[in-house]
Amino acid sequence: MSEIRATTISDAAGTGPVTLTKQSAAKAWCHFTQASAVIQDSFNASSLTDAAVGRTYGSIASAMSNNTYPVSFSQWDSVYFLGVSVGSSKTTTSFLIVCGTVGSVDNDADQVTYTIHGDLA
Repeated sequence: MSEIRATTISDAAGTGPVTLTKQSAAKAWCHFTQASAVIQDSFNASSLTDAAVGRTYGSIASAMSNNTYPVSFSQWDSVYFLGVSVGSSKTTTSFLIVCGTVGSVDNDADQVTYTIHGDLA
């Protein structure tokens, strides 16, 4: 069996990262507790801002190429059945995460996870 070990894989010119073709990887992801806006684990997520109950702004460390990138969510709450979505004001570096009950009442989720796909700027 062969083994490959490397600390850096760069493009043919040796000046930048390898370009992924015909494949896609998540450009950012984050797992956090909404009530305290504390990131528990992440990649390319720079910060969270608690805007109000059930509303948190997520910031992306490396900007996306446009503001039409897709964001996928999951959430868990011990008391309520919640839905989660992207709110208004999505930019290349931030977006609003909105969690609420089926009756459209904003509520902080115990745990929220998001994943972003698309192209980096």
